[in-house]
Amino acid sequence: MNTAHEAGSLDRTGDSTESEDSSSPTGRRRDGRRRTGRSRRVAGAVITVAAVTALAVTAQQHGWLDGRDGGTGDGTAKPQATAVVERTSLSTGMDVKGTIGYGHETEVVGRAGGTLTAIRQTGDVVRPGQWLWERDGVRVPYFRGDRPLWRMLKKNKTGKDMRGEDVRALKRNLIDLGYADGLGLTADDTFTTATETAVKRWQKQLGSPRTGAVDPGSVVVLGLPRLRVSQTVGVVGSSLTGTALLKVTGTRLVATAEVSYSQLSRLSPGTGLKVGLPNGNTVSGKVTAVNISAQQQQDGGGQDQSGDTKQQSEVSVSLPDQKTVKAAGPGPAALTVSDHKANQVLAVPVTALLALAEGGYGVEVIQPDGQHKLIPVTIGLVADARAEITKGDIKEGTKVVIPE
Repeated sequence: MNTAHEAGSLDRTGDSTESEDSSSPTGRRRDGRRRTGRSRRVAGAVITVAAVTALAVTAQQHGWLDGRDGGTGDGTAKPQATAVVERTSLSTGMDVKGTIGYGHETEVVGRAGGTLTAIRQTGDVVRPGQWLWERDGVRVPYFRGDRPLWRMLKKNKTGKDMRGEDVRALKRNLIDLGYADGLGLTADDTFTTATETAVKRWQKQLGSPRTGAVDPGSVVVLGLPRLRVSQTVGVVGSSLTGTALLKVTGTRLVATAEVSYSQLSRLSPGTGLKVGLPNGNTVSGKVTAVNISAQQQQDGGGQDQSGDTKQQSEVSVSLPDQKTVKAAGPGPAALTVSDHKANQVLAVPVTALLALAEGGYGVEVIQPDGQHKLIPVTIGLVADARAEITKGDIKEGTKVVIPE
């Protein structure tokens, strides 16, 4: 008597028989007595043999094993679909359609007062300290910082010195641009006499009156190390009325994608992923920002649906390999987040797997002599319509049958 494992490895072209007792649904012998424990164990093994035998019989009826197919009607053999056991890498994850570009646009507003006498053009790249536009013939540069200036910054002649984060940002830029050289200026939050001197040096270079005070409209503060003008909005000769004059982005190409609320949990900042470029190359990327906005959904009558909002979300992905990305240029991208990986493993198409009567799976192998054999296997990761084989008597290059 064969064990269940041996039954799973039977040559499917062989014959097998079925025990009379295996057909008894009541679990009793024909003389009415119950089986002993040993009888039940023997019966279990016989049932397994019978199940595999039935599978072999079915295979013979369908022409899997001897090349016959009764459905053709002309006696010709129907070709069997087969596949080869491959050694490959598998991964599961999520694919999102995105775009390669310069990222989110920021509108740059001109402070009210004066006339726009010059402005940067689309495509210009500007560094901190360089000008964006002219107001009444005086260039207005941009400084790097987290917030715009909202008050006049100057040295108080009497009383306490002016303090604040805006003062700190001003001093940091004056130091970085070289206007504080030799003054012993530090990037703290106090507007000192040395700060006033550095401001006058800067104003001289701009060609503006050397007052030592900084008007909020005389400089634009943006949180970009460098910027690229994506669109020129302002018109030379118009009055500055507090409207947007430029639209700008960063200078590095990034990947962006519109995503659903359900996808956000897998795209949090810091998540690493692969990005397929427009030319077919692939580079690594990392999620750097998630912009989420919720819009209240309305019914057909224009009424708010209580508690029902629609999430509008955009993720930004940094791409360190700028040389490869710039060679591909802007265009469509494919963002892939991998959850699980199996590197260089044996794999078969999932359609090659057969469910075994005793549980688990098997594959029908075509041996070198042309004989077919059912081999029990243990599967691991399933991805891309393929299954990893973690255990089983099969090797790379083995041909397996794809059952119909």
